[in-house]
Amino acid sequence: MTAASLSTSSLTRDTLGHARKVSLSTLPALILFVVAVGMQSYFNTIASHGGQLIFLWMLTGLITVFVGCFWSADMYRKLLPEAGTRSVISDAIRLFLANLAVYGLYFVLLFLLTLFFSILAGVLIGSTGYDPSETLDSTEAVWESIRALSSSGGAVVLYLLLLIAAAGLVWLGLRLFLFGVATVAERDLTIFRSWPWTSKHVSRIALLWIFLQLIPWLILTLAATGVMYAMGFEGVFSFYTGAPPDADASRAILRGVSTGVAMLVTAPFYWLGHGLAVALYQRLAPNRVDAESTFG
Repeated sequence: MTAASLSTSSLTRDTLGHARKVSLSTLPALILFVVAVGMQSYFNTIASHGGQLIFLWMLTGLITVFVGCFWSADMYRKLLPEAGTRSVISDAIRLFLANLAVYGLYFVLLFLLTLFFSILAGVLIGSTGYDPSETLDSTEAVWESIRALSSSGGAVVLYLLLLIAAAGLVWLGLRLFLFGVATVAERDLTIFRSWPWTSKHVSRIALLWIFLQLIPWLILTLAATGVMYAMGFEGVFSFYTGAPPDADASRAILRGVSTGVAMLVTAPFYWLGHGLAVALYQRLAPNRVDAESTFG
């Protein structure tokens, strides 16, 4: 591995090349994922309005995650010849389990952070002398609490700790950036085994992540939000504060279609993400495995 191979320009060039390669070759899996996202959105709309389809909503949520892993595994397989030529389903299952483990890790961390900041906010608000229970209006109590924190300087402490916590979660994600591609390439459930590969390259990965992931995500999400607004629905960035309209079957279907179209708009974000992961894996994995000859 040379310094040139890890240069930002080299990684960017390979990432864009990988993204172009998978944009058409994995189109059937993408369409399948779009359909799954639309179905999940449909059941979510029904369930959020008191429908009796909670179980189907949860089931389609899991199916959507699995289909997303199938599409992800398909992209990795197209970019990594060493991943072999066997059925992509087994890779999708391994990737699904690995993703659930990482999602579980983040769920636990977010739960603990939420608990910590809830207690801390209560202590800081109490130290100002303001008692939220004296305010009947919950919305007004929130704003009064924020004003009390700001006037006492407690808000600075709270926001600083929130920023540190957010940076820590991003850092963890960057350190685990290669677990998905390694799971598929080496046909093994790989999560923390890829941890040391990124230890000396976090700043470089962070820079690439900002320009090839964060910025494209913001642009594409705004575009997807525009699509959903054009079809009469809220998007990811929503400023709608009125009561949601009643959900009938036709509106729920339209919501599912609009969500699927919005997902299609954001597809380049995923192409770039997988292209970047493969470009990094090809440079940082210490002992890349030829899965076809090793595992048969």
